[in-house]
Amino acid sequence: MMKKQFIAVLCVLIAAAAISMSSYLASRSPDDNGVDISDFPKQIGEWSSQDIALDKRVYDLLETDNLIMRNYTDPDGRLINLYIIYSRTNRKVAHPPEICLQGDGALITGKRPVKLTDSITATELILDGNKNKEITLYWYKAGKKFTNDYVKQQLDMSLKIITGQKTSIAMIRLITPYEGDKVDEFAMLQSFARSIEPLLEQYLP
Repeated sequence: MMKKQFIAVLCVLIAAAAISMSSYLASRSPDDNGVDISDFPKQIGEWSSQDIALDKRVYDLLETDNLIMRNYTDPDGRLINLYIIYSRTNRKVAHPPEICLQGDGALITGKRPVKLTDSITATELILDGNKNKEITLYWYKAGKKFTNDYVKQQLDMSLKIITGQKTSIAMIRLITPYEGDKVDEFAMLQSFARSIEPLLEQYLP
């Protein structure tokens, strides 16, 4: 019994040390990743976009300016907000969006995993604010893998940093307003996710 407890405690300590060490190394390493997210296509099929300016405080908080916030619209006037943030060394960029959304006053009334493509499983959030109702989908790209598991991608990146392996992390988020039963809006987001999947492979190495 004591041996099992010792092993369990040891595993927790190793995991904690891995996260602490990776944070230290990330803070000591320049985020020179050779990737400029602003190069991500502004026209995707019939969807055209406009960049949204962000406050300097946002960049300072995330410790990177390698991100985009864009509103994509189609000829029918439908809107999808795309947010992508990327880094090769800074784990902080891959934060759970719930923190920021709730900080902005959004009320999360639903949360579930959803399959978008064969490779991408996202987390769906249903947001009810004072004025707007929105659907949010988000997922991460950890190295070459897509995941919606925050803890898993953080531990994976920590281990890769400690062992000197090349790694990168990105968070991708889609938001659209909805009315009614949300079925049409979800189908639209899923279709958009399928359109950008090969672009994510290309622009987020």
